[in-house]
Amino acid sequence: MPEDTKKREKRTTPVDAIWDFFTSLKLVIILLLVLSVLSVAGTVIEQNKPLQEYYRFYKPETVELFSKLGLLDMYHSWWFTSCLALLALNIIACTMERYPLIIRGMRRQSVVLDEKLEAGLTNLATIKYTLPAETVESRVTAVVGKTFPAGPVITEAAGVKHLFYEKGRYSRLAFFLTHLSVLVIFIGAITGSLAGFKGYVNINEGEMISSLQTRKGENKNLNFGVKCNSFQVDFYPNGAPKDYRSDLSVIRDGKEVLRKTIRVNDPLDYEGITFYQSSYGRLPNAATFEIRGKDGVSLGNVSAPFGTQVDVPGGGFRIEVLDYREHFHLSDGSEAGPAYGVNIIRPGAAPEGIWVSQSKPEMNRYGEYSFVVKDAN
Repeated sequence: MPEDTKKREKRTTPVDAIWDFFTSLKLVIILLLVLSVLSVAGTVIEQNKPLQEYYRFYKPETVELFSKLGLLDMYHSWWFTSCLALLALNIIACTMERYPLIIRGMRRQSVVLDEKLEAGLTNLATIKYTLPAETVESRVTAVVGKTFPAGPVITEAAGVKHLFYEKGRYSRLAFFLTHLSVLVIFIGAITGSLAGFKGYVNINEGEMISSLQTRKGENKNLNFGVKCNSFQVDFYPNGAPKDYRSDLSVIRDGKEVLRKTIRVNDPLDYEGITFYQSSYGRLPNAATFEIRGKDGVSLGNVSAPFGTQVDVPGGGFRIEVLDYREHFHLSDGSEAGPAYGVNIIRPGAAPEGIWVSQSKPEMNRYGEYSFVVKDAN
């Protein structure tokens, strides 16, 4: 009976079944396929955008579904992290499973070409010489020695001399190094997902911040300050932004310890925290909107300080201004002028976002309600 079959028959306990599950090649293939599909989804659906950004392209029910499934921040979702952890366990189990075989193969040398070894060779050639054995040995040694400078292991068995050449014995250890490198990447991703945070902050020219609000609504204090020295933006002829960049300084104990100009794909890193340039525009301290209900009947004006939830009289919901774009561009490329990113918060429901434009009131609708920008300061 083959050795592999005997080995499978011996594994009958639940522990053996779990071990076989984690060392299965099928598990590797399934996890890699799942992670590939999810990575494609994470590329198609932009990640970690302000909520109102998604309402520009998707229906409210679609955004709510994406949010529940974790597709708006999938690389920090529990199921994506679980897939990485499961794949990491699979790699560890496979490494442990194959470790004895590899070490045994490195220690054991088949220095005699017997029938068993000969049957397992795929590239086997037999050459017969009429020369004396000493001459053949010296010529073979001269030719093969160029590739195997360490020389052969010479063994005499049953009146036959065997010359065994070997090279790259320790290259088999690359198996462990490859697995270790993948594990380091996975551990870094999992650690970042569990211990890291993401948030948004707007820094006006000449201003400095030392805290920010995370996506979970928590206030994160930094042990240093970040100052925006200047901001510049270039536009295409049609008015669309071509490039925008911020000159930032890291201030610690009253001194500048780092300075860099950041762009969309060129962030600033300091003490494990990365600052990306995701958008631009000077944020007002507060915006005042007139809220209109059915048939355009005014429900009154609402002054909403940036980042603060305020009640809409007679509306049964609250609003929160979270973003501002001085040059807001629609999905078709046209410009809608200045616009405010506003979250609509209803009791017991996920927030919904809209953009409120000063120049295109037709886009400022939420259900039966409409918004009119009255003032900003």
